[in-house]
Amino acid sequence: SSSQETGKTEQSTTSGDKIVMKIAHAAKPGSARDLGAQKVKEIVESETNGRVEVQIYPASQLGGGPDLIEGMQMGTIEMVILPSSFLGGFQPLTCIMDIPFFFPSDYKKMIELEQGPAGQKLRETTDSIGVKTLDIWHTGYKGFSAQTPLRKPEDFVGLKFRVMPSPIQIAQYEVLGATPVNMDFSECYNALQTGAIDGQENPIDTTYDMKFHEVQKTFTISNHGVLDQFIMVSKVWYEKLPEDIQAAIMKGVEEGRKVTLENTHKTEEIGLKAFKDAGLEIIELTPEERAAFAEATKGV
Repeated sequence: SSSQETGKTEQSTTSGDKIVMKIAHAAKPGSARDLGAQKVKEIVESETNGRVEVQIYPASQLGGGPDLIEGMQMGTIEMVILPSSFLGGFQPLTCIMDIPFFFPSDYKKMIELEQGPAGQKLRETTDSIGVKTLDIWHTGYKGFSAQTPLRKPEDFVGLKFRVMPSPIQIAQYEVLGATPVNMDFSECYNALQTGAIDGQENPIDTTYDMKFHEVQKTFTISNHGVLDQFIMVSKVWYEKLPEDIQAAIMKGVEEGRKVTLENTHKTEEIGLKAFKDAGLEIIELTPEERAAFAEATKGV
């Protein structure tokens, strides 16, 4: 019976030897990004027959952007879903994603670019900082919200805008004559409410998810850039995983990309209606007005 006993103990040790994969992101629970993360969890857990346990930490629960990237570098956080802008202080090349009026405004072309050789090359730039970027998820085109209408470059002069720690985002506001203020996403609502900042830039769905429309009066549909997410893992952690688990994670990430895209577009419709219901002035830039912005931000 003692040999049976040891057999049992061994078995329970192996079955209890779960790999825990924490996924951290800054969006709210139930947002398009969070639903994408949930899809990753579902696929990874089923593909690995529960050998991997996935835990999701939304809404900056494990810290702001830079904290999450450091967490991957140290191996304390396994996966992070974040806009590339947060990598500004770690791998400046990723901030190419922030250049205004630079990328195709047709999301299908944008995804083609991200999934093609250019996207592949960009993803590889994070290897040098101990972060492996597995994929890029398209999460919508950015617009500007503010207390006053933003229709032309001069309208930005003297206003304060929240930025992520991206040198390019900072430059964008500086050339427009506005003041960029780097702050955590979680502090943004209060800052808009108290007037510590005048506006922010995000796609419609994220602006709606964060309820910024409750504390803003205008939204400009400028589609000046993307808020696309880098799906990143701790390089040292990931490279030690068995190949079948890596394959399960990749499958989860690809499925998650589709779920996120679908829900981004769904929430955009809901969000735009909510903005109008809340009495926001919606400004859709004409091609001429967009051209004026593109010209004004050339210096970025």
